[in-house]
Amino acid sequence: MKKTFKVALAATLALTTAQAARADLNINGAVGLPLNPTAQIPEPGGVRLQGNYYDGGDAGGGDVKLFGIYAAGRFGDNIEISGGINRLDGAPVGIEKTGVAIGAKYLITRESDPAGVRFAVGAGYDHALLKNIHVYGVASKYLGAVTGERVPVIGHLGLRYDKWGNNAVDDDKVSVFAGAEVPITRTGDFRILGEIQSKNVTGGDVPYSVALRYRPSGRPFGVTAGWQRQGLVADGSFFLQLGYTFGGTAATGTGQ
Repeated sequence: MKKTFKVALAATLALTTAQAARADLNINGAVGLPLNPTAQIPEPGGVRLQGNYYDGGDAGGGDVKLFGIYAAGRFGDNIEISGGINRLDGAPVGIEKTGVAIGAKYLITRESDPAGVRFAVGAGYDHALLKNIHVYGVASKYLGAVTGERVPVIGHLGLRYDKWGNNAVDDDKVSVFAGAEVPITRTGDFRILGEIQSKNVTGGDVPYSVALRYRPSGRPFGVTAGWQRQGLVADGSFFLQLGYTFGGTAATGTGQ
């Protein structure tokens, strides 16, 4: 009986982890919520390729847009490397830029550790997004008891530092952020995402996002769409993410 129980428990945990792992890439190309990173990394042997479109709202009389293509992969057991090319367009003269976005994340603990919390640290640089340098620490926890037989709600809490090096925004600030991924179907194919962050630039506005993510179970593609405010300007606007995972142990997505 004990052996049967252990086998059943192990199978349940493996299924839950695999189905809960379908995360996308954030505004800078790291695995995470639409704006902020999470303590998830790509599947072993898998690479997530994703196109992003973010409407940044009005700034200086122009309708700012950020769009680009990004990829994130896993190296070894604990390291995520991400990168991409993006463009900030429609901004005032001198701010429009095309550039690279790069990042690295290290997973320190997993949900199998005694506390049941994943914790990761990371850093990134986004040239087009006003030469943004950011470093962070973030914790993620699967809250299976909340949803019972469904895939679990995933909660995230983090601390980050942002340095903006563009002439128009030359500032640095520490902020905290929190978010959640809430399944609305049993297998988690549809999820509601939400996050909020304290101000990440002096004189800016509180960043947030609310979105619907569709990632069908057992399929490598997905789409996320919703409303966000990055924080540099007061406007909240539409965003869209389209992604595909190549390879990996579970071809279901990114975010172990």
